[in-house]
Amino acid sequence: MTQTSRMAAGPVKGLAVALALLAGISPGAYSSTEYPLEPPDRSSPRTTLTTFLDLIDEAWELYSADDPGFEGMFRDARECLDLSAVPPLVYRDFSAEAALTLKDVLDRIELPPPDEIPDRAAVEDLGLKRWTVPHTEIRLIRIAEGEREGEWVFSQGTVDRAEEFYERVRHLPYQPGRAGGHIEELRAATRAVLLRKLTEVAPLWFSSDIAGTAVWQWFGLALVLVVLLVSVLVIAWIGRRWRNSGFPGHGVAGYLVPLALSSVPLAGQFLLDRLFELPGRPALWVRLLFSIVGYFGLAWLVAVTISKVGNLTVRLWFGAARPLKQQLVRVVFRIANIVVVTAVAVKAMQILGVPIAGLVAGVSVGGLAVALAAQETLQNLIGGIILYADQPVRVGDFCRFGDKNGTVEDVGLRSVKIRTLARTLVTVPNANFAEMQLENLSQRDRTLLSEKVRLRYETTVAQLRSILSNLEAMLHDDTRIADEPLRVRFAGFGEYSLEIDLFAYALTSDWAEFLSIRQDLLVSLMEIVERAGTGLALPTEVHYGARDVERPDEQTRPAE
Repeated sequence: MTQTSRMAAGPVKGLAVALALLAGISPGAYSSTEYPLEPPDRSSPRTTLTTFLDLIDEAWELYSADDPGFEGMFRDARECLDLSAVPPLVYRDFSAEAALTLKDVLDRIELPPPDEIPDRAAVEDLGLKRWTVPHTEIRLIRIAEGEREGEWVFSQGTVDRAEEFYERVRHLPYQPGRAGGHIEELRAATRAVLLRKLTEVAPLWFSSDIAGTAVWQWFGLALVLVVLLVSVLVIAWIGRRWRNSGFPGHGVAGYLVPLALSSVPLAGQFLLDRLFELPGRPALWVRLLFSIVGYFGLAWLVAVTISKVGNLTVRLWFGAARPLKQQLVRVVFRIANIVVVTAVAVKAMQILGVPIAGLVAGVSVGGLAVALAAQETLQNLIGGIILYADQPVRVGDFCRFGDKNGTVEDVGLRSVKIRTLARTLVTVPNANFAEMQLENLSQRDRTLLSEKVRLRYETTVAQLRSILSNLEAMLHDDTRIADEPLRVRFAGFGEYSLEIDLFAYALTSDWAEFLSIRQDLLVSLMEIVERAGTGLALPTEVHYGARDVERPDEQTRPAE
């Protein structure tokens, strides 16, 4: 089958297959008979240039003759280009179009005779690392390191500017004996079926080129973008109405937008390749944009899913747990969320061609600087982890910290918030709070009742014994007071009173209930003292004065 008959039979499908195989991964059939595994010679600018031109011409002839040997030739032709900076996502399509475009450029310009292009000997003698085609900006460079060290390839800048070079020389005829890169056939053969009829009745400008892409292709790209944008906005509107309606399953509405964004690459690929069949670099970059949106939607979908699972876990297994434990479970799921989303982002950057190694190195250096500048923040984070693990206090506990008392309202990753008795909110950094001596008053199983009873010094021994006996009996009879330990003892003589120590435990941990118990006991204590016929002592001072007494010798002394 000739080239002309092939293009007439099926230009779209035939050339699309050729372009796919140009960047394909199938093992090549191109090899010499004597050494079937020997790769093409790329040891100098001369061999790389000759190899690139010959491979595409021979591959096209084999393709036109239905010879499967064209696959390996296309793959080897692609290896003559520096594609290290091309994102893996568009690598196949980009390399195909770049190779055919550059081939068409080289076939339209005058190249120097082969003996004027440096060969391997000239490269070694002159120590060449780059060579430029005379009177052009087309440059070949020598790979300095890696598995392909020493090979010559068209530079990354040349590959990126292939379309620009093509626009500048496309008006020139092909050089004698050159057939071109068939890029025109590609762009003419892949017109969308839906737009082809429109181009037939539209003005001529609709088929003209803008930046190497036909107007109808720009129109198709814009139409694809509008269709996808409107679809996502409609789904977002439906999700918001569903979530606010309270209808059954309204919790699922939060998944609609992430799912829609995650589906953008598939829908965009279908519209670009299947429905409109749009070629060209703009279509490649639009596909790249779709992938970025898709990975963003995937990360969002993962974050929503992990958050839902975390809330469900807290509700089913930790519903009766203390608030601090519930918060700890949520923090664990939050950390898992960050880890998984970061992994998705790293994978996306790899596919999109972001240099992960350099990024990690930069983040490491920057992370060290941030760590040095944020030591206090890290200390508070570690302090929060200690508080979560050790749990000296929990949300809702009444505690004494430093010289203050209050109720713990929140234990966060950076600070602890405590509501004091004055109803003010005190925020203490985790690092400082973890180092304090904390007294958790809510964790006590009983409350200490310790009072000092002071009786007047006029109290007799009998009254004192009666008071001691009745106080001890009163405490033993009260079911709200623990039997052990319980003590009522005469402690000694104070500055202005006889002192009795009362020591017992109220069987409650609630402070309000303890205050009520203590009030009842103190009133009963006053009644016992009154029945004994004495009273409680007040701070008093007693002053003793001495009278002057006449001496005997002064009474018998005669008057002068």
